[in-house]
Amino acid sequence: MDTRIPVDKQVMVGFLRFYVEADGTMLKTGNILHGDSGRTNNKIWSVLGNRKKGKTNGRIRSNQEGTLPLRPRQFLRNDNVNSLHPINNNDDSEDSFHRAISPILWWAQLFGLLPLSGISANLPSSLKFKKISFRTVYAVVVAASISIMAILSIIHMIRTLNAESFGVRGGIAAATAGAIFYGNGLCGTIMFLWLSPRWVILQNDWKAMERFIDSNKYQRPRLRWKFIIISNVILLFALFEHVLSVVNNSSKFEWGTQNSTFANFLQVYITKSHSFILESGTFVYTFLFGPMSTAFNVIKLILFNDRFTVDYSFAIGIYIFIVSKIATFVWNFTDLFVMLVSTGLAERYKTLNKRLFVTAKKNANGVDWGEFRNDYAILSSLVKKVDNDISPITLLSFANNLYFICLQLLNGLSGPEAGDILSNLYFFSSFAFLILRTCAVTLLTARINDQSKTVLPLLYNCSSSTYNIETQRLQYQLTTDDISLTGLRFFSITRNFMLALTGAIITYEVVLLQFNVAMNTS
Repeated sequence: MDTRIPVDKQVMVGFLRFYVEADGTMLKTGNILHGDSGRTNNKIWSVLGNRKKGKTNGRIRSNQEGTLPLRPRQFLRNDNVNSLHPINNNDDSEDSFHRAISPILWWAQLFGLLPLSGISANLPSSLKFKKISFRTVYAVVVAASISIMAILSIIHMIRTLNAESFGVRGGIAAATAGAIFYGNGLCGTIMFLWLSPRWVILQNDWKAMERFIDSNKYQRPRLRWKFIIISNVILLFALFEHVLSVVNNSSKFEWGTQNSTFANFLQVYITKSHSFILESGTFVYTFLFGPMSTAFNVIKLILFNDRFTVDYSFAIGIYIFIVSKIATFVWNFTDLFVMLVSTGLAERYKTLNKRLFVTAKKNANGVDWGEFRNDYAILSSLVKKVDNDISPITLLSFANNLYFICLQLLNGLSGPEAGDILSNLYFFSSFAFLILRTCAVTLLTARINDQSKTVLPLLYNCSSSTYNIETQRLQYQLTTDDISLTGLRFFSITRNFMLALTGAIITYEVVLLQFNVAMNTS
């Protein structure tokens, strides 16, 4: 008989190897593993069964301490109830992470991201990823559409960087902007498609963590309204910035005349904003092939005829217009997604910290440090699991922001266009939004690391009568465990990372200015 427990009914355990003996059933957890171990995610999510901690009246046997009675959690005592505000923590609560983030993910699916069914369901157990489904096919079509634009943009970049006429205003910025923008859109779409099956498992693990930590019916983080506020602020500012971009790129359109049709507007907008796609003329591919074999030269002549021409038409205009809007949403949603996931984790730490502070203030001698240590271990393992799944998206977010900040600075240092008020307004608005969004994603993500260290002063100041082996182990765990999101482990996002990012921007900006000057003089 298959005795396995479904994923959505699994509950996590911490780094401690222990046994739970409840209702006559003994369940064995996994081995002790350090948080940095590559096997952590495979071992730390062991099965305790669908039991609530408040109902576990068994015994815990530790490898180090022998047999100890399982004490009731101290914050369940009557003198602490009023301080911790008990509420009804149903599995389908609106403040559960799955339900709080589902409206934003529903909008993302309209743009071909995270093709999952069950996004709007009350429980993550309804989430499913199917390789053959309308959502998945739609996501692949979106990725293919963006890839065409990315390829054309890369061709333009290579041609411009090798052209004698490179030394025009904003040379390197004009050459690379399109390739980076659509390359980011393509990478983002592919990464969210790659994340989809992993998101199903991650959400079930997240729900298991919520069920385990919230089992004593005390207030969980109010994620729903926080997510709504963050999403609305980011997306509304993004919409405002994009409207300014559209107006700036259609400034030559004649409003209020008989030519004021959508077709004419589209042509004016596309020919200015995507001139690098629509440029026609001779495209010599010699610099691509060089002294390569005759076979490549034959292919070059047959396929390209030494010419690369894309003429504007209404159909091409519609295609570019739609794909550019999807790529713009992917660009903004990548940052928003990292913000929301980080906020969900940071708020979990904040709530757990509050519980510990209130409990210690009411009855310092009665704090069950072992229970709190298990909760912090569970959260730590979840952070590492989340980081393992979304770190490519985090890296993409920061790399993209770094590039566009440098690009905007380069354009600004090149000098404003005289007399073009609309262009200057768009530049300063876009640059301000980009800086604020980068700061927001950095600080919100860094909150995870900040909140994970908040209770350390409380542990350092424990009196000798309350300081025991469990207090020491919790202190060691929080001090040595590096709890933060990373960019594919190339960097950890803490508050110090903000200074490192600023230094990188200044360094790259100097290099770009020197490169531009060198190309202009040559």
